[in-house]
Amino acid sequence: MTHRLALALVLPLLLVAGCSEDEPNPPDQAASPSAPDVDYPGEGVDLVDRPELEGAYEKALQTYVDFERGRRQAAREGAVGPLLSFNATASVVDPYRKAIAAYADGRYDGDVAIEFLAARPRDTVLVLDICVDATQLVVPDGAPTLLGEATRAPQRIQVTNILGPWRVTKAEPVAGSC
Repeated sequence: MTHRLALALVLPLLLVAGCSEDEPNPPDQAASPSAPDVDYPGEGVDLVDRPELEGAYEKALQTYVDFERGRRQAAREGAVGPLLSFNATASVVDPYRKAIAAYADGRYDGDVAIEFLAARPRDTVLVLDICVDATQLVVPDGAPTLLGEATRAPQRIQVTNILGPWRVTKAEPVAGSC
């Protein structure tokens, strides 16, 4: 292959790569009405005091974060997507499917801050105590509370290693306030 032929093949690729860095809003970071410091503006999820975990438990924590993004995305889009369904068991996801199927009149908007209160790793389980601050959440009239409420409330999340992959196996409200 001659140098000119090689340059002719490589140059267009370099130009495309160079131009993609100059895009003001790449497709995966499209402009959002969310605050600029929100961790996942596309889903309206902000993480506060994310715990530092190591090894397998860091993977478990990321599974929960992806689940949280998925449940907020489901409320925004009116459909259960892969972030929710791939990161939780059917017993956790099915109530969201039912809530979305029963309600199709509006979409949620705004941001939800997830404050990590405690993280307890043990064997094949990671238990997270969180405070869901959804006071900035815009909830459509008549929307099911499972998809989100404009409140601030504690929850307990259980992430379990099921023969290799981590999955959210419980996501339940906890009595009290935060």
